[in-house]
Amino acid sequence: MADAKTSRKGIAYIHWGNSWQLRSFQDFRHYIDDVIYIHDLPKVDLTPYAAVVMPDAMDAAAVLPHAPQLNAYLKQGGFLIVFLQGHADWLDIPGLEWSPGNCRDWLWWTKGETLEISLSAPAHPIAQSIPLSHMSWHWGGSYNVPQGARSIVEIDDGGGSLFLDFPSLANGGRLLLATLDPHSHNGQRFMPATTRFLRSFYPWLNRELGIKRPERNRFTYLQCSHVPSEWHPEWIEQSLGAAGFEIEFAPLYQLGFELLERTDTLYIPSSHDEFFLKSRAEDLLAYLARGGNLIICAEPCQPWLPFMTPFHAVAPRPFSNIKVRIRDDRFQIFSDLGEGFDGWQGIFGQYARGWSDPPPGAIWLTDVGPENDPKPADWLWQYPTRDGRGGYVFMHNGDNMTRYPDHGPKKEALIANIATALRKLSTGELLF
Repeated sequence: MADAKTSRKGIAYIHWGNSWQLRSFQDFRHYIDDVIYIHDLPKVDLTPYAAVVMPDAMDAAAVLPHAPQLNAYLKQGGFLIVFLQGHADWLDIPGLEWSPGNCRDWLWWTKGETLEISLSAPAHPIAQSIPLSHMSWHWGGSYNVPQGARSIVEIDDGGGSLFLDFPSLANGGRLLLATLDPHSHNGQRFMPATTRFLRSFYPWLNRELGIKRPERNRFTYLQCSHVPSEWHPEWIEQSLGAAGFEIEFAPLYQLGFELLERTDTLYIPSSHDEFFLKSRAEDLLAYLARGGNLIICAEPCQPWLPFMTPFHAVAPRPFSNIKVRIRDDRFQIFSDLGEGFDGWQGIFGQYARGWSDPPPGAIWLTDVGPENDPKPADWLWQYPTRDGRGGYVFMHNGDNMTRYPDHGPKKEALIANIATALRKLSTGELLF
């Protein structure tokens, strides 16, 4: 089946405008080609898509007008994946019956008990990629297993199936149907099993269709100053290479569309030409809009992107003001660097001496300034786009990070840690 689908367009994701659906799409956008608003379906030809995903949290009434189009996609050889809570009575599948019901105890997971479900025997091949623990939370009823279907997960004691595969429908069509609701709970940032499910499911679906996605491992260091340690830091290739990145060094004045097309993460050192970068703002914003990531070291005087603001220095006395402190390390950037990550050759104050105001929605990562009035030395932000595909900006309000830290067991790991976090955010391994 995978070979038959490789000539198709890719994977489409139909949403109803629900925030949970949209957030889950944003999380796993790396594995999805197009997002379609359900009320726009009449204007969209689904035939070219290798697979179409309909996530849970869909209003049932919103689907009904489009049932003929969705069933026609199946009958023409499409691969339809439907998640829901309740009966999908609009599906044209003979013999399919739904029964209401849910888990015996909603708080099973707080009591150290197992859920009353099990993998069907023999186990479906999908279980090699999605273990039962990634499918265990609750459900919205169950289905029988009609002729031509294969059950993936079943309620114990014959209670019906929660996840069905119809692998051989007419004309090569295929249906995956589940009464599970991973997108809604992942989008709510509630119930970690649902996130684990989607982290397993979307890579599996791409493999099943023979779709290979970019690894997001192209890193470009923008050479801005001809000081040798700034132009080509000796250690950076080894550090990033060990983290799986392909590194390119490119002079600042080569920055443009072609350079940005061949990188996933662009690193900009602190000593740079603000006038020139402002002249390339349109290219940089387009790069962010299509999912590129920026690591910016800067103390902006004339901000060269619209979301940047001028740099402000903190008072240098007492000296503790310029000791940078970790505020939020949910992305595991600083956790393995030690207390002195901001020291270079024993000197504090080089790493960051101030801050710039982050845009709304940014995550404040490190503090600088007085304990009772801290300011953001580092912040992380996703560039907002209508389709949710915007890349990430790591803003470091200070010196070139190629020199930090210069000691300890994780010497020179800071930039590789940041690049790795951005790559994981881009591919759904981490959630913003």
